[in-house]
Amino acid sequence: MAAVSEDKEFTVEKAKVILEEILAAFNLPDNINRLDEARDNAGNDMLKHMQLVFPVATQIEIEVIQNYGFPPNGEGLIQFAQMVRTLERNHQEIERLNAELRTYFIPPMVPPSPPQNSSG
Repeated sequence: MAAVSEDKEFTVEKAKVILEEILAAFNLPDNINRLDEARDNAGNDMLKHMQLVFPVATQIEIEVIQNYGFPPNGEGLIQFAQMVRTLERNHQEIERLNAELRTYFIPPMVPPSPPQNSSG
C-alpha cells in the first residue's frame, strides 16, 4: 500500500473524516474504559501520564489512521500529524478537530494547592 504522504489525495475533507473517526474511536466504550483506567493509574503525575495514557491514546489513533494508508507505527503518526498541521493553518475546522484530538494526549493541568498557613 502506498504511503499517504506520497498520495496527493490527502485533502481537507479526508483529514476531517480521519480526525472525526479518531475522535469517535476515543469515545467507544472499550476505549473509554482503557483510557479511564490508564488515567486513574497515572493520577496527576505527568511522567506516569506519558507512560500509561499516551501509549493507549496512540494505539487508538494508529488503529484508525492505518485504514487510510498510514503506516501502523510512530512514523505513520508523525506523517499524519504533519499533514494535519499543514492543513490546519488555513482551515479552522481541521484546527478545531486537531485541538480536540490533542486533549486526549495532553493531561489537564491541575495547579498544586496553595500552601496552608498553619499560623492563626
